[in-house]
Amino acid sequence: MNPTATKQKMGPQRDVAIYKVRASSWNGAVTILNTISRKNTFFLFRGQRDAGWKLQTTFERESERHKLGSYYYNTCESNIITAFQRQSNQYLKNLPANEEYIDWLGLIQHYGGPTRLLDFTYSFYIAAFFALQNAESEAAVWAINANALLRVDKNIAKQLSEMKIGYREAVRQYVELANNIMKEGQKFKPNERTQSVYLVEPFFQEQRLAIQQGLFLFPTDIESSFLGNLSQAFRVGKEDVFHNERLEEVEPDYLSTCNKEITLLKIVLSGDMLYEAATHLQQMNISNATLFPGLD
Repeated sequence: MNPTATKQKMGPQRDVAIYKVRASSWNGAVTILNTISRKNTFFLFRGQRDAGWKLQTTFERESERHKLGSYYYNTCESNIITAFQRQSNQYLKNLPANEEYIDWLGLIQHYGGPTRLLDFTYSFYIAAFFALQNAESEAAVWAINANALLRVDKNIAKQLSEMKIGYREAVRQYVELANNIMKEGQKFKPNERTQSVYLVEPFFQEQRLAIQQGLFLFPTDIESSFLGNLSQAFRVGKEDVFHNERLEEVEPDYLSTCNKEITLLKIVLSGDMLYEAATHLQQMNISNATLFPGLD
């Protein structure tokens, strides 16, 4: 299957609810988590130490910093992967096959290289730790509805609804789709590219990723921003709907009465909760020592 094959396979978009909510205390943040979990138990989380930051991959940031034209993105990504593949055998064992690109991108991400992958975790508490540990003012935890992401491909959505596959098989299929998109690379013209976001996990997980309950979101069109891909995946128009100033802010109590499926929620964490949160997270055994094992 190639990228053009997925273009016509986007499932019908249901009503989407995209909100921002503020938590002034740690107990308030946990209450928000409990509220959305009662409505949908399957969210993915990403913590960012500055509430003003948008969702952006390291590849995007580095490309902007070096003023790299988007027409060169595919070539640059290919060069990064090839260079890493050629030298990694000197340091690593049990390497993936050359065309298992998600596994390779996961390794590159682990060692600090720029990739199109965006880190998320299944744990709100781990995301909150990353958001607050170096926060200077307001931080944020982004919560994305995993079920909504699993429905972006019509074929996979149909198999899930008919209970022919489960979550793991769905992710495996998304990894296969992602690998094929990267394999095809520059063969497709701009108007043939599909903008979407896939939930992917490397088959071989390094220790840190497993401990942090990590996974990745994969934007299918590297020449577009992550938020541009996400807006097309959820069919919500332009990417600016996700910008901080455009997000509709609601009160925490509203989340329990909202009759729409919450697609994305940005939870803004007050800087005043830093020490309170650190105490609770430490009691849950969430710390630098546990999340970053080893000499690193």
